[in-house]
Amino acid sequence: METSFSNFTTPDKNGNRRGKPRFKGFHYYKSFTYPQLDNLNIIKDEQNRICIDLAKIGQVPMVFHRSIPTGFKVKTGTVIREAPRWYISLTLEDKTVPVTVVEIQPTDENTLGIDLGITNYVDLSNGERIENPRFFRKSAEKLARLQAKLANRIKGSKPGQIIKSKISKLHQFVARARLDFQFKTAHKLFDKCDVLILEDLSLKNLTRLAQVKTDIENGNLIYWPNGQAAKSGLNKSMLDASHGQFATVLMGLGN
Repeated sequence: METSFSNFTTPDKNGNRRGKPRFKGFHYYKSFTYPQLDNLNIIKDEQNRICIDLAKIGQVPMVFHRSIPTGFKVKTGTVIREAPRWYISLTLEDKTVPVTVVEIQPTDENTLGIDLGITNYVDLSNGERIENPRFFRKSAEKLARLQAKLANRIKGSKPGQIIKSKISKLHQFVARARLDFQFKTAHKLFDKCDVLILEDLSLKNLTRLAQVKTDIENGNLIYWPNGQAAKSGLNKSMLDASHGQFATVLMGLGN
């Protein structure tokens, strides 16, 4: 709280100040972390259910995505709220696992260059192409219908909460489908080569709003067309493709 008010009242080196602090309710918080967990926190209750013992919450039954490998110790846990469900992400450690660094020398035979785009998600240097699935675009009509229904509901009402839950599930489906596609695409690319060369994109600059074009005639300020409508559509398509997330997936698999 002190930092928030300090940023609001004290300008930075450029003379800019942050916005006024506001109360953050329950819906603002999507996750919280337990920095100190261990294997003893994972137990079985009286009903023989696998539970995790969380401080100030108690024993919470959970479903393991996969069992903890032998020799690994639980270090931290992050509880995450996504749509109507809660998840916990555990960080594991095994100090006996050696750290190896593999260096591959790029050659013409083991290297492919990729160009990221909108029409084609990936254009390879060998001429192959991967089509853009456009997950958000395909779900935009259904999302618009749900948001129109939500606008006609009383704020905070039970029907409105049900529609909000459906909207959250749809966004979650789009995000998961996109990430699944990116991982499958990355595996296909690395099956074809050992080294991938990716262009360095400044996505923040590419998705900015078009600059305003103005002029003064007879003392009046005139705004000229700047193509913002077309730029908005392009920005939406680029954010739908999520090239930055795909680059992160490639770097994760490459390492």
